[in-house]
Amino acid sequence: MISFRLARPMLVAMAACAVNCWAGNVLADEAQDNAQLREQMRIMMQQMQEMQKQIQQLKQQQQQQQQQPTAAAPPPAPAPTPPMGAAAQGPAAAKALPAEPEFEKFVKGFFGTLDVSVDYATKGMSELGAYHYSPYDPADPSYYVITGSKVGPVGRVGWQADLSTNKSVLGYRGSHSIPNSNVNFIYQIEVQPAITSAPGDATGYTQQSNIDKASIGYGDSYIGLSETDWGKLKFGTTYTPYKSSTDRMNPFSGMLGDYSAIMGNTGGDNRVEFGTRIEHSIWYESPKFGGLFSFDVLFSPGQNRTPYNEGQASGSPDCAGGNEPGSGNLPLACADGAFDNAWSFDVKLEHGPIYWTAAYEIHQSVNRSSDGIGSNSPYYNSLYSINSFVNPATGAYTTTCTTSSPLIDCADFNTFAAEYPYAAPAGSPGLNYDVVNETAFKTGLQYTFDFGLALSGIYEMMKRDVPNFMEWQNERQRNGFWFAATQDFTVQDNFSVGWAHAGRTPGDPAGQHDYDPLSLDDHANMYTAAWKHRFDKNLYWYLNVADTVNHGNAHYDLGAGGRSVTVDCHDGTTQAFIDYSSAGPTTWGGCHPLGFSTGLHYTF
Repeated sequence: MISFRLARPMLVAMAACAVNCWAGNVLADEAQDNAQLREQMRIMMQQMQEMQKQIQQLKQQQQQQQQQPTAAAPPPAPAPTPPMGAAAQGPAAAKALPAEPEFEKFVKGFFGTLDVSVDYATKGMSELGAYHYSPYDPADPSYYVITGSKVGPVGRVGWQADLSTNKSVLGYRGSHSIPNSNVNFIYQIEVQPAITSAPGDATGYTQQSNIDKASIGYGDSYIGLSETDWGKLKFGTTYTPYKSSTDRMNPFSGMLGDYSAIMGNTGGDNRVEFGTRIEHSIWYESPKFGGLFSFDVLFSPGQNRTPYNEGQASGSPDCAGGNEPGSGNLPLACADGAFDNAWSFDVKLEHGPIYWTAAYEIHQSVNRSSDGIGSNSPYYNSLYSINSFVNPATGAYTTTCTTSSPLIDCADFNTFAAEYPYAAPAGSPGLNYDVVNETAFKTGLQYTFDFGLALSGIYEMMKRDVPNFMEWQNERQRNGFWFAATQDFTVQDNFSVGWAHAGRTPGDPAGQHDYDPLSLDDHANMYTAAWKHRFDKNLYWYLNVADTVNHGNAHYDLGAGGRSVTVDCHDGTTQAFIDYSSAGPTTWGGCHPLGFSTGLHYTF
């Protein structure tokens, strides 16, 4: 490389050489025309100027190189465990620096929510009592004969401390551009970590399931296609549009006072029929049209080849509806809410401080046979008789079902009994007309004031399409509403209150241990309040109190919809007692769950 410290002497030497050449020419040919001499001098001066410019450019380049830090020399010998930093690995690592943005993009795909609370709650049913009833005359549903003495709940149903993992999730999402198009391939996979308990099947003493929530894929998991102008098309498992449309109106999500204890909950227990994830689904999410309006639609094929959806859907470990075969006291049958096809829709409008939505969902051919058979209702058991005898002519053991009621399906029972006569007496005939559609509709409105107050309201209608003569056991049909208010007091602190109401139902399957056949007002109210203190945009602490007041045979709980620990209306019975009132662990109508909870909620 040329040393620019010699640039000035070189220019001087070149100028002297040019002068000598010019002088020699003059002495050799004094007769040369002066005009030619001037032309030669002009050409030489032009060449010198161009050379000086090139030297100046080279000098500037060298100065820029000298201003950059000198590259670190490579280490004398590689260490047994190579250092992870690029600077520690010498010049070779510096060449790998362009790959760093790709790694950052990969890391940004991870997301999650971690929520753990300490709860102190009571089931509020220590003072409840129950009598046993004898079967009554079907012609007079109001007539019961009380037998036996009054008994109370079994086990520890008062105040108890618990630790709960609440709607926690770990996931990864990303996208891949499809060449020569504006379409992206999108994907997401989730898992629900078990923080306060060991991972395993989601089975407890009041709920049975074959699902391991800590396994990869449990959660909102999908693949799909996305394009800015036309929206997103996804395939997988997800919360339905019906549920997600009003999520923003539930400031108690994951707490004891989560509105899912009543909203979307037809049965009043731990499952939320119209607020759950649905497997093997296809759904479309529209873009926001005009910056105001959007909609979502979901379809889930039932994938069930059994006549009445009494088996699991193809490819699913559990029954549709969220439990394993046998839930509802019917062995090896999905008869406690299993359904066929499902559709879910929502429309949303958002403008400034106003958010409005309406949503509809239908579950087709929902099997509720357990509302008759599994409930051990005295009314159900009075509608048929099962007779077993030995045929004197053939010596064969025979079991038959006889009934005069159109509600009882003795035909299918007798077909089974003809093949398995010794096993049949342990079973019960099914209910006709108990596999029908269930639907839900709701509309919600939220307004946020500029001084930090957000007001929300939802009205909901749920229906089970049974004929009139089946309404005696229809606890799945009712109206309800939700009101909530959240006030921001500071940037870090806000306070929320909420009230959920479940209206009366047309009937009840009589599954409660203290079932009251004369009750005509099975309604419930849930009241809740919470304080949140936000440390930063990712972490907040909360304190929550919630109280569910059940009337009549109602048995709504606290914490349904995603908590690992709920406060329900089941007692501690560990054996099955069939006594025309229920099977253990028994449910008690009119319970009064009350609880306090504090926890930390972190998102990333």
